[in-house]
Amino acid sequence: MDNRDKIEKYAKDKLGSELAAGFDHFRRVYSTAKKIAKKAEIRYDDQILHAACFLHDIDQDEPHAERSAEEAEKFLKETGYPDEKITLVKKAILCHIPNGKPNTDEAILLHDADLIDFLGAVGIARLSIAAWDWFGAEEIKEIIKTLIEYRKVYDLLVLEESKKIAKNKTIVMDLFIKQLEEELQ
Repeated sequence: MDNRDKIEKYAKDKLGSELAAGFDHFRRVYSTAKKIAKKAEIRYDDQILHAACFLHDIDQDEPHAERSAEEAEKFLKETGYPDEKITLVKKAILCHIPNGKPNTDEAILLHDADLIDFLGAVGIARLSIAAWDWFGAEEIKEIIKTLIEYRKVYDLLVLEESKKIAKNKTIVMDLFIKQLEEELQ
């Protein structure tokens, strides 16, 4: 089993059933990151990007970026992953949060792809689950607060290509928020 397979198996075994930030999220983030890179003509190390995308939320407890980076380092060392790349995977994971300051190609791609996954129809589904699971929402109207807060991640995207990909997703989200507010009045 190669490192990619080991990483994906580990992520799936650990968080396969987590709806808001589990294995399906990791696959979407990796796919979106590669799409951004292609459109923005960014050359990146796919081994680093893959590991960072599949391990960036591997620990769900706060502070999750730090905890995920530490768990990723430990796991990657056990698999024989190159030490020089582990440092870059950790750096990307630490910077993936909305207010992160990514400064490598892989970190920027992970950051933007992860934020894009909070937007659009997928974002609405994820955040509806997260409002309850992560934030303890007890009423549907509390979902609106979560959606409005995370809608702001569009402004934190680093790359123009990311903003182009996310633009229609923000329109969908804005329409949904407006409709939900009207229906709950």
